[in-house]
Amino acid sequence: MKFNTARQATASAEDILRQAFADRIEAGRPLSAVFTDSQRCGAVGIAGLPLRLPAIQELLKLPAVAALVPVEAGASALFAVNGAGTELALYIRHAGRQEQAVVLPEATARQALELLQAAPGWAGTLNAKGEHVIDLRSPVPGPHFAVNLLLGNRLEFPHPLQTTPKSVVDRTGGGSFRSHAATQVLATRWDMRQEENGFPANRQFYLFEDGEQIFYSADPGAEGIESAVCRHSQNATVITYRMSCGLEITRTIFIVPHSEGLPLATEMQRIEIVNHGEGDRRLRLVYTGMFGSAAPGALFEDVLYSNVIMQGGVLQDSTGAVAAVSPDYYPEGGRHDLRFHTMIVHGEDGPVLPREYCVSYNEFVGTGSLHRPNGALKLSSILHRKGPGFFAVAGELHVRAGASAAVDQLTGLVSDKSGAAWNETVLEEEVGALIARFASRRSAEAALAESLGFVRDYAKFLQVSSGDDSFDLFVNRNLPFQVLYQSFVSRSFCQTQKGYREIGFREIQDLYASMYYFVGMGRSGLVKSLLKEWTGMVFELGYAYHNFFWAGKEPGKWSDDALWLVQAVYRYVMLTGDVEFLDEPCGVAGQEATRPVFGTLKAIIVYSGQISIGRHGLPLLDFADWNDCLKLDDTYLNGPAKEALYREQLQQTGGVFGDSLESDYSESVMNAFLLKVAVDELSALAVRKGEQEDADDLKRFGVKLRERIQEHAWKGNFFARVLFNRYPDGEYTYLGAAGDGMSADPASDGSYFLNSFSWSILAGCADEAQIAVMLDTMKSHLMTPYGLKLVSPVALGRVSTHTASDEYFPGDRENGGVFKHACMMAAAAMFKGAKQVSDSALAAELSRLGYWLLDRIMPFKTMEDPFAICGNPRFCTQYNNSETGENIGPMLSGTSTWLTLSLMEALGIEYTEQGIALSPILREEQTEFSYTLKLGSSSYRIRVRKPEGFHRMLDGTARLTLDGRVLEDGMVPAADDGFSHEVELTFAG
Repeated sequence: MKFNTARQATASAEDILRQAFADRIEAGRPLSAVFTDSQRCGAVGIAGLPLRLPAIQELLKLPAVAALVPVEAGASALFAVNGAGTELALYIRHAGRQEQAVVLPEATARQALELLQAAPGWAGTLNAKGEHVIDLRSPVPGPHFAVNLLLGNRLEFPHPLQTTPKSVVDRTGGGSFRSHAATQVLATRWDMRQEENGFPANRQFYLFEDGEQIFYSADPGAEGIESAVCRHSQNATVITYRMSCGLEITRTIFIVPHSEGLPLATEMQRIEIVNHGEGDRRLRLVYTGMFGSAAPGALFEDVLYSNVIMQGGVLQDSTGAVAAVSPDYYPEGGRHDLRFHTMIVHGEDGPVLPREYCVSYNEFVGTGSLHRPNGALKLSSILHRKGPGFFAVAGELHVRAGASAAVDQLTGLVSDKSGAAWNETVLEEEVGALIARFASRRSAEAALAESLGFVRDYAKFLQVSSGDDSFDLFVNRNLPFQVLYQSFVSRSFCQTQKGYREIGFREIQDLYASMYYFVGMGRSGLVKSLLKEWTGMVFELGYAYHNFFWAGKEPGKWSDDALWLVQAVYRYVMLTGDVEFLDEPCGVAGQEATRPVFGTLKAIIVYSGQISIGRHGLPLLDFADWNDCLKLDDTYLNGPAKEALYREQLQQTGGVFGDSLESDYSESVMNAFLLKVAVDELSALAVRKGEQEDADDLKRFGVKLRERIQEHAWKGNFFARVLFNRYPDGEYTYLGAAGDGMSADPASDGSYFLNSFSWSILAGCADEAQIAVMLDTMKSHLMTPYGLKLVSPVALGRVSTHTASDEYFPGDRENGGVFKHACMMAAAAMFKGAKQVSDSALAAELSRLGYWLLDRIMPFKTMEDPFAICGNPRFCTQYNNSETGENIGPMLSGTSTWLTLSLMEALGIEYTEQGIALSPILREEQTEFSYTLKLGSSSYRIRVRKPEGFHRMLDGTARLTLDGRVLEDGMVPAADDGFSHEVELTFAG
């Protein structure tokens, strides 16, 4: 016997066909192939395709085609389509015999060619609005490819960071819906298949006519459906079906912007049915979904418990009609989040509520299936005594010939987290208000227009015109929306990750980008409130909760957390000039106390730079820093434990507060870089605040910190990633760089971590010679065709028992994967370095590599080879496999955020006390680039012109004007004065 695995398998169906039909397969051209049996010595495939497509798999679904494939062991078959896609040939080669041409039956060839002619469009298209248009009857490249993200709007209401509703929607309308924090309104599905986020019944519906099912929304390939198309746009999904019987069905899915008195979260699906036929139609519409559990943790261990703690419930109006179906949970904790579903049929006589419902999945499906249930013709309206939270509601529609009907499906949650008054009648009151608001058929259209209008206004901060339509559409429409979405959503919520991870402290990085958009639309108060929510998660000593929803968790466990806050506050103050924010009182984690924001930032510096440091004077690693592959200290201490030990140390030694903790724990060089950034930026804030003594102290400390980094962390060809202190014999002294003894590749002299390169530049710690050396080292050890690896092969098992890199195959995620979040940090560093180094050749090389990275991260590039690259064409995913190039989820990550920051760095957009320090680094082949910046009521139209080649401000060949006036200092004044301004930057040849 022989055991084969995917990564070890040497046999390839493509190779078999290329050898067997060498004269018929053009070298380098795509070939779709599969094995004919488990012996893997014969193959069947298709040649002549324009892209890598799963064409043979689709073709073999046709019975007439599958019957042509030889069944003899070792036999192979090749279908060959001509360049025009109008002729199809079949060749068969049996083992040891001559090739045989097979005449295809005309009907079979016609059917196969029809499929193959459509194949290049299987991935859909990106239209002129940046929307993804998808044929629902086509195969999909990957689990994230045809997914949309939806966001609600509670920006004017309490706690928007945690209460903003969010959804994930697949191409047939599936997926799930969350309200505040991790609370599921429409249930996710706990399943081993990453493609399936929501429970399959979510957002789906049936049409019946004369007792027969004629339509099911999740079955677009069913008989009678002529076309089925999904259009994912920014914050809405529209799905349209055309039926041979004359019906046109359109589904529009979005989240209703919040209004006073309405439920905290409401997702709407407007179903419109147009009758293009000649006769009137009387239809029955049945809509389904599955409510989330009040105890999602129990789904890991005790599904029985999850069912018996709920019972069916219904809210009825005075006539007995169904105002809402709503499960009733017994535990007190479940009675503060009331899920509901309401259906409003807009009939000829006004709005009508349903009079049938079902809350039993088993009763509804019966002996049928979810695609064809046998309990849908008449719903029982029985309130069952246990869950799950399935629901179905039904209504009757009369659609006259040439007319249309509309049905609004409203799924939501009433919660005490909304900030509104809470009482026993709150469900009745808020659902009643919701029904009243959407009693008019036009109300849904107005709500959708409001939702889409907000997204458009948000994106106006930066609108680019580069000459590349795909790039411009992405940057102007889809990128800002992903950044907006991520600003309010835990990393755990997207198409594949279904856990309940909370908002991570380090996810304040999303606000680094989104604050520019919010301030651009006049929402600086919102940014300030969000900053204060994060600031209140920092403890008195200066460490922070790692993540939080309504309460914090894991205090001081990840050592980088609090350091990210300083950069956020710095960006906000430089953008708005709101220095007074630094004096505003803010909560202190773990206490009923407040202190000024500036005091919190100082505490962070003291903790990370004086107390929680190792023997080299650099910050401790703790459980891990920014990337969890570095779980290296098995005996680490979290914040409270470290604080207790520290105070005991001071008492026993007679030390003073600010002395360092005595330990042999490891030190994080990345944290040292983050600390250097924080020290420099807090020093600048202190100057603006008028705290000169603090500014001077911080400046002196920054100089000392840089000296420590240079002395201890530079290892000749790279900055180390971690310094070890626990090996008295010096077996291991550092991780990352030549000579560390940690490489898992015998051919490599050490292990290398991308962030050591990126943050040494972003922190201003690397000198020019070091940047040049690291660039060569990085190209040798981290560069792949798909981006830069997070880390080269590293044997972390030599120094730890629980590293994340041990969890993955090589090339995936933390084990040598292309971590796109880190790649965009690297791109930002490259553009910054390109502006600052004196060697123009080095600067040009940094610029080229920065743009090379951007081109590998841009999601619309996936459309060039969608079935191989996968991912999502509108949203950034987090990883690429460094061996195959496949885009791997999740979609929620810092990739889009740092892509935005990298673009701002490349375009030269830096807000300072004096204004915008305009210092662009354009592509060498670009001669012109224009973009508009919005600041409140003002806008700045910026045009950059240059000859071909590398040009930058440092070389002193540029002329800058504002409204025709020359700006000698290179600064563009940023004033919210209500005017539109013209800025021109011209580089001389």
